[in-house]
Amino acid sequence: MRKINTGIWLDFKEAYILTIDENWQASTQHLMSEVEHHAVKGGTRSKTPWGPQYSPKDRRTLEQDKRSEQQYFEKIISLIDPETESIVISGPAEAKTGLKKAVEGLNHYKPQLLAVLPSDYMTTNEIRAWMIDFFKNPEAHIKSTEKE
Repeated sequence: MRKINTGIWLDFKEAYILTIDENWQASTQHLMSEVEHHAVKGGTRSKTPWGPQYSPKDRRTLEQDKRSEQQYFEKIISLIDPETESIVISGPAEAKTGLKKAVEGLNHYKPQLLAVLPSDYMTTNEIRAWMIDFFKNPEAHIKSTEKE
């Protein structure tokens, strides 16, 4: 049986899914997101001077955003190798926590979720190097983020 680790770097615009085998060979898949956070048009000025000039999102708009995010997470999960033993998720935005919930909700298989870590924007090569380094020594990366 192959030992496969998967590293996922994502934000709401794009995701990189790295599948790393037992020989530390990584294959990368790039997925562009179709998530659109809808801006509410219109609204009124409040009665207080210098008050807000926008209206809060309505329920329909919030549901559309939530549905498009869920579809994005499902696409990412469909690209994960079914033989994956462990996963690490990183990224600069809140998308990583949404994907964490989606992975934890999987019923057909349960890869071990090692960590959900914050990270900056990186190039594809930087993501690949960071993920391989993470799986070679996960304790060092997890402890270094706990100190911050």
